[in-house]
Amino acid sequence: MSTESLPYPDTSTIASSPEQRAATPLTVWAGSPGVLLIHGFGGDPAEVRSLAAACIREGYSVHAPLLPGHGALPDALAGVRWQQWAETAAQGFAMLRHRCSEVVVVGFSMGALLALLLAAQLPVERLVVLAPALSLRGQLLVNLSGIARYAISWYYPLAGADFKDPALRALIHHRAPDADLDDPVVCEQLRRTVRVPLAAIHQLTLLQRYAWRVLPRVTAPTLVVQGRDDTTVDPRSAGQIVRRISSTDCRLVWLDGYGHQLLLGEGGERVVHIIIAWLQGHL
Repeated sequence: MSTESLPYPDTSTIASSPEQRAATPLTVWAGSPGVLLIHGFGGDPAEVRSLAAACIREGYSVHAPLLPGHGALPDALAGVRWQQWAETAAQGFAMLRHRCSEVVVVGFSMGALLALLLAAQLPVERLVVLAPALSLRGQLLVNLSGIARYAISWYYPLAGADFKDPALRALIHHRAPDADLDDPVVCEQLRRTVRVPLAAIHQLTLLQRYAWRVLPRVTAPTLVVQGRDDTTVDPRSAGQIVRRISSTDCRLVWLDGYGHQLLLGEGGERVVHIIIAWLQGHL
């Protein structure tokens, strides 16, 4: 199975224990505004670390929470509900708001949906939405997870993976830099052991539906950034969000040649620059 057909947003949680990189929340107090950075499904704060570093250099306070069930192998997502992800994001917002006069919220992929929920309910000063997972490639299969989870507990995303695929190798090395993807034994271990609970994928679909309903309540100035070559999220999600939210100050940036992981890799620096420049123009 290629990365294009993966029915969940991110593969950055993939790791080959025991070399797995530990994931922890990131908090740095500098000045106001505070910037809340929310990672994606199956990811961790490392996905937004480059943007966090740039915000800190600009004198902003930063908090990047670790969402429940994340930061370990994907099977840790079993039993976690989407409301727990939303509550963690809300707690992060409250922590920043306690010490900063203004709070900016940035969300990536599933984190973008959580960011939209916050902006619909709380006084978010500015909102940045990166590759929003409002609809995924293969969304029909994702929607079937609500039924399939009663018959099948686990989905093995790497069962037929091509470990020569540069995009897949980059995602795995992001989480497990010591994994030897040229070793057939390591590759076979990943195929057999990396699994995602179908119940967790179902929770993602519930979050998508709720986010869609609350979009008209979003009034904060909003920046949406979307790669045209995203093989995880349906790029049309970006335009749907722009049309449905009620913000009178909304900008959509399309990036040619960019996939899903906008902040990682060689192109990440450009995305960080776009975000910082937009924030500086508004704050």
